[in-house]
Amino acid sequence: MPDPTDDPIRPSDLETLLATPGFGESAVSSDIGAIAARLPSLAEVVGVTVAGPVIMNAVGVHGIPTPLGGPLAVGPERISLRLNPSRLSSTLQTDPAAQVPPTLRLFDASGDTAHATYLTENSDRLAFESLSLSTSMAAVHHSEPTPVPTFSGPEYIPAALPDRHDGDQVGLFDSVLLDGGTSRLQSLAEGRGSRGTRVDPRRIIAALEHAALLGMTVTLAAAAPGCMQMRQDRLDGAREHRGQMVLASGASRVMINFTHVEQCWVTWSEGAWGPTAALEFYDRRGRCCLVVTHVGAVSRATVEAWDHLTGDLAS
Repeated sequence: MPDPTDDPIRPSDLETLLATPGFGESAVSSDIGAIAARLPSLAEVVGVTVAGPVIMNAVGVHGIPTPLGGPLAVGPERISLRLNPSRLSSTLQTDPAAQVPPTLRLFDASGDTAHATYLTENSDRLAFESLSLSTSMAAVHHSEPTPVPTFSGPEYIPAALPDRHDGDQVGLFDSVLLDGGTSRLQSLAEGRGSRGTRVDPRRIIAALEHAALLGMTVTLAAAAPGCMQMRQDRLDGAREHRGQMVLASGASRVMINFTHVEQCWVTWSEGAWGPTAALEFYDRRGRCCLVVTHVGAVSRATVEAWDHLTGDLAS
């Protein structure tokens, strides 16, 4: 599973799609907020977030996406997205083509795919078709991404700062969404802000495999530019082979290419049960691509098992 963002001169995903026969008449929109708000109406879909060396997919129904600073809405029942529209450029709605089902894609400011929603046989196709009627979508015939829209949500508020103490790690997730986590990583490396310990990726792999054997409840958060897909559920399985790892959690799968993961950290921020550990994964460009932790009112047994696991990692 290569990291396509390692090639800076390649065409963007949006440019490639619009230049592909059958996709030229696809509908493009810069109204990220309006499209995101209608994701739950599509019923059952497959949601895929592309976060460099990490890909996360889940089968289910979208919850209403939340903006920076908003509450965490995470669980096993919904596909949960947290968005920073200032780092997103456009959406692309396409009909079936080349054995690909009807798809709605969200692109980052560079025109690369941040999140894709694929329809299934249980999706609401009428709701999908109505997206182009209820927003400002228009057909385009060129490959230039649409301008980045102005974000009207609470972007630059204390919730988006990495040292916010909010009781449920909102500051952690929003510091990653704000700039890809690059400022957060710099703070960790310099010993400022959040407390953290850098850990060998091989120890992280072993820890995740052990967590799966115990069936721990964890929150998995794959972070693409401007889009974070989150899920909290029992970790059913974890398997690594030659640097490629797959985590299974309910109807979700997370694939990690450790050959493109540069740094792994154990960090602590304020959670519902007090200081809570998180495993943070950073790619070669210093961007956070995955966070593994737990949020909300999980059981005391889960808290204790997670504290023991992460404490061993950091020792």
